[in-house]
Amino acid sequence: MPDLMADTRVERAEPGHYAASLSPDWAVWGPNGGYLAALALRAALAESRLSRPASFHCHFLSVGEFAPVVLEVSRLGGGRRAESLRVDVRQGDRLLLAATVWTADEGLQGYQHEAATAPGVPGPDALESYGTLAGDEYAEWYPIWRSIEGRPVRWREPPGEPTWHCWLRLTDTPIESIEADAVRQLFWLDMPGWNATISAHAWPFPFLTPNLDLTVQFHRFDTGVDWLLADGTVPLAVDGLVGCVSRVWTPDGRLLATGTSKHTCRPNPGYEQELEQARAQGLLPTDSEP
Repeated sequence: MPDLMADTRVERAEPGHYAASLSPDWAVWGPNGGYLAALALRAALAESRLSRPASFHCHFLSVGEFAPVVLEVSRLGGGRRAESLRVDVRQGDRLLLAATVWTADEGLQGYQHEAATAPGVPGPDALESYGTLAGDEYAEWYPIWRSIEGRPVRWREPPGEPTWHCWLRLTDTPIESIEADAVRQLFWLDMPGWNATISAHAWPFPFLTPNLDLTVQFHRFDTGVDWLLADGTVPLAVDGLVGCVSRVWTPDGRLLATGTSKHTCRPNPGYEQELEQARAQGLLPTDSEP
């Protein structure tokens, strides 16, 4: 079964240069953005003299193919306690992703306070999975969902608030290190933008919203929990751009990471077909647009 850590392994070719191959098991439209970002994060951690990821920011520049990639890592600066690195993910002559990563030393001393409050939503044991909710249709979902179990708080309700709360777990990836937990957190924070957006709009969706970027701040790590809550909101969608603010929480309400992502709207190539499906199901008038 697909293992996210195995499928994001990077091999060092020489100092600052790593190789990997994109697996089709993590496909959504093309290689999933969070999956590609995870490769960049792992290359940065492999090159850094410090093992704790502090923050990650990337631009998604091109859709890759399921084929080998090269990761080029360079040090931008920093000091004894933190280090800044840049990672370029290339496939042939195309730059797929450009990222900057801060790593930090372990055991730093400083201010401590906590004012974050987790959303008051049911826990994963009280909810049904997407596989159960979608029934036979689930087999047609993108390949990525063969390796993820999601339990959403809302399921195909009428359009409402542009929010998404979903418990998520990796079905075949052991989380046994800070690096693995950071990869998991990064992966989950890539997901709320699209899902929170469509919560406010009726199906069929005339636009898709691919990521322009992704920013993650890692606060703490917990390798002992299986389920994490992805909590995202899209406060504004305007002029063809969508902005998402997201967080990842443990089941006992501890904040692990925060993120933001910016998305651009592009026409959904399957919209007309989905429109006909909606009309055939009696969801729309047969002679009018939604």
